[in-house]
Order: sequence, then structure tokens, then C-alpha cells
Amino acid sequence: MARESDILFALLALRAGVAPRDRILECAMVLAETPDARLEQLLAEQGLLSEERLGALQAEVRAEIGRHGGDAAKAVTSASQDPELRRVLEAGFLSEHRVTALPLVPDPAVIVARPSGARYELGRELGHGGIGRVVSAQDRDLARDVALKIVPVDDAPDTAARFVREARLSARLQHPNIVPVHDFGSLTGPGGEQQLFICMKRIEGRDLMSLLREIVEGDGSLAAVFTRARLLRIFQDVCLAVAYAHSKGVIHRDLKPSNVMLGEYGEVLVVDWGLAKERGQDAPPARAPLPESTTVHTPVGDVMGTPWYMPPEQALGHYDEIDERSDIFSLGAILYEILTFQPPFPGASAEEALRRAQAGRILIPSHLLAMEAWPPVAMAQGISPELDSICMKALAPKREERYARAMELHDEIQLFLEGVKERERNHHQAEEAVAKARSAAARQKQLQQAASQAEAEAKRQEKEAEPLEAKPSLWAAQDRVDALRRAAVEAFSEANAAIGLALGFERGNVEARQLWAELAWAKFLKAEEDGKEEEMLLNRRLVERYNDGPFDALLAGEGALTVRTRAYECRCLLAGRDARPEELGRLGYHLFSGRSLEGHPGAEGVPDLEPATPVRLKAHGSGCAAAPVLGAHVWLWRYEEIGRLLMPATPEGATRGPVAPPLDTLFPADSPFRPQGPGEYLGLTPLRARALPMGSYLLVLHRDGFEPIRCPVTIPRCGTWEQDVTLFRPGEIPAGFLPIPSSSVCYQGDSGNPHSEPGKTVDLDDYFMARHPVTCREYCEFLNDLAKTRPDEAARRAPREADSSGFYWPGPPWAVPTAAWLAGAPAELKAKAKRLSSSPVDWEEDWPVFSVSWEDGMAYAAWKRAGDGSPATLPHEMEWEKAARGTDRRPYPFGRHLDERWCNNIRSHPGESRPSVVTGFPFDESPYGVRGFAGNSRDACLNSAAPDHPGWRIFRGGYWPMTGIVSRASHRGGLTTRSVLFIYGFRLAQPARLAGPG
Repeated sequence: MARESDILFALLALRAGVAPRDRILECAMVLAETPDARLEQLLAEQGLLSEERLGALQAEVRAEIGRHGGDAAKAVTSASQDPELRRVLEAGFLSEHRVTALPLVPDPAVIVARPSGARYELGRELGHGGIGRVVSAQDRDLARDVALKIVPVDDAPDTAARFVREARLSARLQHPNIVPVHDFGSLTGPGGEQQLFICMKRIEGRDLMSLLREIVEGDGSLAAVFTRARLLRIFQDVCLAVAYAHSKGVIHRDLKPSNVMLGEYGEVLVVDWGLAKERGQDAPPARAPLPESTTVHTPVGDVMGTPWYMPPEQALGHYDEIDERSDIFSLGAILYEILTFQPPFPGASAEEALRRAQAGRILIPSHLLAMEAWPPVAMAQGISPELDSICMKALAPKREERYARAMELHDEIQLFLEGVKERERNHHQAEEAVAKARSAAARQKQLQQAASQAEAEAKRQEKEAEPLEAKPSLWAAQDRVDALRRAAVEAFSEANAAIGLALGFERGNVEARQLWAELAWAKFLKAEEDGKEEEMLLNRRLVERYNDGPFDALLAGEGALTVRTRAYECRCLLAGRDARPEELGRLGYHLFSGRSLEGHPGAEGVPDLEPATPVRLKAHGSGCAAAPVLGAHVWLWRYEEIGRLLMPATPEGATRGPVAPPLDTLFPADSPFRPQGPGEYLGLTPLRARALPMGSYLLVLHRDGFEPIRCPVTIPRCGTWEQDVTLFRPGEIPAGFLPIPSSSVCYQGDSGNPHSEPGKTVDLDDYFMARHPVTCREYCEFLNDLAKTRPDEAARRAPREADSSGFYWPGPPWAVPTAAWLAGAPAELKAKAKRLSSSPVDWEEDWPVFSVSWEDGMAYAAWKRAGDGSPATLPHEMEWEKAARGTDRRPYPFGRHLDERWCNNIRSHPGESRPSVVTGFPFDESPYGVRGFAGNSRDACLNSAAPDHPGWRIFRGGYWPMTGIVSRASHRGGLTTRSVLFIYGFRLAQPARLAGPG
């Protein structure tokens, strides 16, 4: 009898206007499935029935039954003003089996079909749901627009059953974010066929999928309205709808963006509950063929749902595992698409997406954006780690690792959004601070450039400001340099402070981090250029700390090496050629006389040494061309610091070549720099862009028919070193000389030398450098040969204490006064012999010649040319420095450190310092094999000191009674052309090719 009283209560409530007809029907569906529920309880929960009204209706029910002698059935018949409603209520409430007993195709006694068009006027189709189609309709009774979801009664029985289930489940879900059901019944179709329908609220708007697509394809205006925060709030409404459904025991099973409708006035409604099931009850999967690929809703075999958004357990057909957490996964998939504008399981077809869903592997949203390069990425903002974490927890492959409830997911998003305003405010303040930092950084750069220009101007004035009255202008220029440098430091400090402030507001601010990395990188490069290792390390660590990717390649410094080999087909180096006088220029100076070709005053050199007619020389002419030579073997060793020396070492994992490198030919037996290990065999030339870590390397090249050659190279940071190596045939390399391959090289720029000039890059052609300075033995031979024809000149050019007096060597004939010579020499000759000034020991023939002038060196070179036809001369100081430092800008020929054992200096001998034979210090060897650059004797150079030092020539190298800075290969000294000093000598160089007057 309880159910008859419920029907009577419903009819009386409708008559009294307590609830509209559609609400009564919705409640009836719930009551049909929930035997223990009461109608008055459902109406009260929906706010339709107050306690006072409830009492009145209950009293009226009792009164009606009493008036019919206690027969509730008669009371129902008497009270009914809507026979159809009464029959529906009776069918639902009085059926013995209710839901489980409903036939797959509903009986007309349960759902009474209205005459076609009686209440609903059907309109255009709006779309398709999980089952059925959705059309617009006009409810004639209530004069309102609605949507009808319709399936034919004669469809597959399981489809009709699911439709009934969908109607009843939907009717139970009364929530602001779930589309409400107004009515349920049957219609007669246009062809007389019976159709089941669900009448729902019609939503004016679009679905979430369409919105996301329009944002991607639009011009940005829609994205400005539907910001991420707004999309996340929409997502929260979806979570609320799902949470409510779960509280009622309903699992949706097909959550996706297209099942989220967005109304024109902010409504968010979850629709299409056709695949929904009740907790604890099986909803058997349909067996249907795969539809066309254009159909989004795809059952594949026994799998129902939409693969692009489907949890793995559903994709695998494990229906017994589907529960509320399966919907949580689909919610995570919707969130994923909101963040990235694509589903977690992309695929051009349902089958492809299903395979991905079954695998369950998903890229983290932020990682996807970092690697994708398609238009949606431009629309997507950076994704915070918090959103990454929330999304990936919802999308966990294992159910137990997901959120347990939809409200947990909702609350996590809420916590994130509550921090959005604070983050937005901090972001705005961080952006302002970054703008100030960028402005200060730009100002610092401008000030540094201005300071450099001002410094150049001050140096120019310094050269000209000799009178005291001219000093104030110079001092003002120097003060300006100091002021600009201080302002640059202030600007840098301001930029640093602003960046720190920005990162205080927003720790992960990308622009601030990048700017700080940029500033630190600039300082790192300056420290690297200056060789300041501590500053390099400090600033490198800063770059590594704030680098978010742009500096990865720069920090790694991976570069490349290209090597080509060539040779001259002519035999000029063997047979010689007639060189015209105008060809005898070298780096701005005349090879023979040392005259400045730019006309520097006081740099006229020795004019008598310049020929007026062609002269036969063993050198290529400017018109000689080198042709490519293929197939030279190339081996490589990396310079590594071992025992504080830069030693060529075999790289780890090196590949051996088919032949061994010719090291015995290239390295003397006493050389400590003989490469360690077999080296890395690079192959045959040409080598093109061979990838190598940045750093300093030694190459050894050899091809049959040519002499082997050593060639230092330096792989730049993220750059390519291109090396053209000229190969020389046997006899083409002068005896006692070493080839210096052509290349670009940094000249000066030594931070450890306060007197060093700013570094600059110069290009030097092939040349030969003498392995040792000219020795006393060789110079004595020159004097005695010169004395045969010009005895007076020979006497003037003997080593001496002063320009024209205090001669050290007795003669003629000239002899080196060694201890052995002195032991057997006549007394009168002994009396003429003197020890070198400050030397505690007698001369030795294999010492470098000391105490001769620059002009003596030029005269010796002329004698050498006359004897062997070579283009011998003094080296230009750029050639000298390259031969000493190689290509890696090392401060000393042997590396980055100085030890007194490695070169002859004031601390190299027990007791007093003294000169040494040229072979006495094998560690004093450059990357090319040249010796004696860091100690023993200074070498005269071809070029003049500077226009403001007329009559002076450059001398380079360390010397025996000193140590420290003079041993640095960048150190420069000078002397007038006829002056002598007990530490000065010379060595020779030869160009491989005459380059003309330039």
C-alpha cells in the first residue's frame, strides 16, 4: 500500500502546485530504482516542500484514503486529473521488479506514447549523443524550447535498455551542472515508428571541445576572454557535476570536452549520460562495428567510450575495474586538453588513440609544450609544476594512484587558483623589475663601450701630451674613462639588484632568470678571455643555476674541426725564384731592411740591405697558388694539464688508425711534449666539420711524398675551426727551422700581463721559425766569413758591452772564448777575451749569441740569404708570439704555469744565474716545437716598437737573469737598432710565400 500512497501524494502535490509535472516524473524514476526512498523526502531535498506543507499534504492523503473507505487505489483513481501521469506512476511504482525487470524494449503500459505532435514540435538536429540523436523541440504545453534525445524503439534491444537507464539515471541527478531532465516517454516518428525520448533543457551555447578548437584557430581575441584561469573554473564546475553524480552512485564513463556544454550566460553542464552506469551494477558493453573515423564516439569491439580520453582499464575492456576513479582519469584528460590544446592520447583514428590509451603512456603537459612546434603551443602559456602534478596524478595509469574523489581534484584546482591572483600580482611586479634590469643592463653595455672609446682617446692624448700645459686635457680624458667605468659598474649593480628583486617576487620568472644568466655569461666570457679562472668558475656556476635551456649548447661548448691539406706544385722552395723588390714586404715591413712600409719616422731600418733588382730566393711568390692535396692522415691529441704542463694526450675512447703517427720525426728524443698515447685517428683529408668538444688540440698530419707536420688548433665554443695545412716536400723545410701553419690567432690579450695590449685576431700565412736562437758558434762563423771581405764591419758587429766598445770576443779571427779555448789560447788573445756581463761562467759555443744589436741581426740574416738563397729575416713580433703561444693563447710556451725548472731564468741554477746552451731546457718548447722563448735570451723582431718610439725595435722573450712576467709570451720589450745588451740576441724566420708590399 505504501506505493499507492506515494502515487496519491504525487497527484495531490501536482494538483496543489507544489511541484511541476516534470519534477514529479523525475522523482518517480528515482523512486522506481530506489525502493527505500520516499517521494516526500525527494521533494523536500529539492526545496519544493516545506515541513508545514509536507504535514498538510500527508493529512490530505490520509483524508482522501479515509473518504474511500481505506482503499488507496480508489483514492488514486478519484484524485487523478492526469490519467497518463497516473499510469506512468503506477507502472513505475507498482512493478514487482522495477528497474531490473524493465523489458529491453519498454512496454506501452509503462511508457505511453502521445499522438505525434501532441506536445512536442520537433525541430532541427542538434547532434548525436552516446546513443541516440538530439533535436531541438518546442514544448507546446509549457511554451518553452527544449531538447529531445531520441532513439527508435525498434533499435537494438540493449540500446533501448541503455536509453531507459540513461533517462532514469539522468533524472536522479539534480545538480546545477548536470543538464536537467523534464520528461521521458515515447513519440510517434514521421513514418509512424515508435521512438523513445528524453526531454531536457536546451542549452544555447557550444561545447568545450568547440571552444578549445576556436581558441586555437582564432586570432587571440577568444583566448583573451577564456583565459586559463577561466577555463580552470569551467573545469571545476565539471568536477562538481561528476562529484555529485558519484555521490548518487552514477559513473559517467564518457567524460570528454564535447560532453561539456557551455551556455551563453556562464552555464556549465555535463551531458550525454548514455554510457553511465550505477555503482555496483554492470552495464554491459555494446558490441558494435567500428564506425567511420569521423565519428568521435567510438566503440571498438567490446570497448565503449572515447579512446582519446579513456582510462587504461576501460580501454582494455576491464569493466569490472571501472569505478569513480575511471571518471577521475577522464577529468584529468579534459584538464590535459585545457592546458595543452590536445588530448592525452593523440591519434588520427580511434584505433590509434585506443592503442595509446591501452598503453597508458602520457607526456607531462609542460614537456609536451617544450617539444611541440605546432600552432596550439603558441596559444598555451607556460605550465607550472603544480598544474603538471595535479594533471598527472589524475591521469595516473593505476587507479589507486589517482585522486579518490572528484572533489579532491576540484579542491586542488581551487588551491591553485587561489594563488593565481597573488601570483599575477607578483608576476606583474617581477616584470617591472625585469624591465628595470634590462634597462640597466643595456645602459651598462653602452657605458662599457663608451669607456673603451674614451680609453682609446686618452691613450692617444697620452702619446701627444708631452708639455705640462697639455696634461690637464689628458687628465680630463682619463677622468672620463674612470667615470664611465664606475657608471658601468653602478649600472651592472642596479641590474643585479633588480633581477634579485624580480626573483624575489617570482622565483621562477623566466625572463629574470635568463637575464641573470646573460649577465653572468658575459662576465664568464670576459673572464675566459682574460684567463681569470676563479671568475670563470663563479660566473659559470651562476649561468648553470639560472639557465633554463638557452645556454645548454654554449656551456657544453661543442664545436667542430675542418681540415684541408694543400701543396704548391711549383718548386720555388727548392730551386728558388726571382723575387721582385716590390714583393719583399712582410706584415708592413721590408724583409731585408726592416723599413716600415707605412713610413713610420725612425723606422727606416737598414736601407743598404734593400735590393734594387730582382733577387733569387727560395720562397713562393704572391702569384704562386697551392692546390688541394687529398688523403693526408690526420691524428689528434687534446691538450690537457698534466703536472702543470699542457701535454698532448690521447682522448678517451680514441680510434686507432691504419698506420702509426710519425712522432719520431716530429719530436726530438729529449722533448717532454711527445704526445701521450697513439692519438685519435680522424681519417684522411679533407675532414669536414668533425664534431669535437671545445678546447686546444694538437694535430699531426702526414701523406706519402711530404714531410709530416704538427699543427695546433683550438676548437672555439660552439664554433668551427677551419684549418688549411700546407704540406711540404722533402727539402722544402729549411734545416733548423719548423713550419708554422697558416691560421688566425689572437695576438696579445694576456690578463696576467698588466702591460699586454688588448687582444686582437690576426691572420698569418705559412712561415718557418728557427727552432733555436742563433748560437755563438753560428754567429762566430758569420763574423769570420764577413771579415774576409769587410773586416771593419766584422769587428763592429762582434758581441760587445756597448754600442762600439767593450768587445767580448777576441779576433780576428773571431773565437768564442769558451773555457776550452781559454785553456789553450795565447796570452795576448786571452787578455782580449771577456765573460758576458753578469755571467759567472765562460762563454759556450751553443749559447745564444748575446750582446749584439738589432742591426747585427739584420746583417746576419743578409749573410744567411746570400749563402743559401733563403728569405731569412727577423720574425715580426706577431709571428714570434704565435710560434710561442700556439692558437690557445697560453701565457707561456709550455702552458698556463711557470716553474723555474722549465726555462732558463734567475732561479734555474744553484747559486748565480747564467746563460745556458740552447738545448739545455727542453721544457721551454712551444706547441710548434720552437725552443727558448721563455728564458735564456731575448729575440730581436723585425718590426718597430711604435710610431711614438722612433728608432726602437721590439725584442721578445724571457732572459736568464730575470723571471716572472718577462717569461710570459705576451711580454714586450724594446731597444734602439744599434744598442746592445747582455740579455739580447736574435733568431731567424722565413716566409714560405712572399705576400707583396702589404
